[in-house]
Amino acid sequence: MNVPGRNEKDLSLFSRAIDDLARGATNAIASSTFTLANGVSRTTVPCENCGPGALPRWVPVTESASKATVWLISADRRSFTVGHDLNPATDRTFRFEMRRA
Repeated sequence: MNVPGRNEKDLSLFSRAIDDLARGATNAIASSTFTLANGVSRTTVPCENCGPGALPRWVPVTESASKATVWLISADRRSFTVGHDLNPATDRTFRFEMRRA
């Protein structure tokens, strides 16, 4: 989705942005997957578009991931770190998109 600039005068661009939102578009700046590291309680996820204050939003894509407890520890330049419960499962995979702060 393209968001019109703050000084945009062309109303058709605003109309298109509103239509995109109504259809479920997002202004996410990156998307990918990550798998929780085994045997540790933190996993750092590389993401080129991440920066301080960014907001990664994730969803589990495997059954064992859906049972995991996961929280955001930090969003840093080019990566974010999640905390999670310890579990021997090696397939706790999530899909994420990165949102601006």
